[in-house]
Amino acid sequence: MTSLLSLAVAALGGALLGLERESEGKAAGLRTHLLVALGAALATQISAQVTGFGSPGQGDPGRIAAQVVSGIGFIGAGVVIQSRGSVRGLTTAATLWVAAMVGMAAGMEAYLQVAFVTLVALLALRGLTVLDAWFRHRPHWHVVEITWARDPGTPEEMLERVRAEGVPVQSMEGVFAREGAFGCRVRIQGRREEVARTVVELGRDPAIREVRSVGSG
Repeated sequence: MTSLLSLAVAALGGALLGLERESEGKAAGLRTHLLVALGAALATQISAQVTGFGSPGQGDPGRIAAQVVSGIGFIGAGVVIQSRGSVRGLTTAATLWVAAMVGMAAGMEAYLQVAFVTLVALLALRGLTVLDAWFRHRPHWHVVEITWARDPGTPEEMLERVRAEGVPVQSMEGVFAREGAFGCRVRIQGRREEVARTVVELGRDPAIREVRSVGSG
């Protein structure tokens, strides 16, 4: 009965984490997290039960459980998506890893750790959303790359032409020549939506071939 209780606790912890991810519309949701935690708990139980099986005193109780730690990386990698220079799914991958650790702790009947880690994970996923949103909406430094449709002149002239468009440029990060066109990278400060608006406004200038945000820092 004790082993069944630890499996049930693992399933509950995994389900709670999975529900949070599913509420965010993520591919790895309730069932995935529940199964990962449940499987990790069972692997931990079996690892402890087979200690010394066939060779008394020679067994390694961590052999099977150790494979959970490395094996969960394959599942986590499956939910990480790289698209157009951005990476998505890292939080869900990390949550899957935590679910596996919660399952292992439950398999060892470390219920206090299960409860604490599950609570902290849920607070990180839900409770810190407001703080994360506040941080994201604060002004940050962004690098904008501008490619001119015709020769814009010297770097100083490029900088002046950009500032003439009303862009609050802090500094020039560099210039480049690409496929017969000249361009520069400038550093500006603002919120994400303000930078996006700046990119759109610069893109309307017929003297500019291409403009895009290439990073922040």
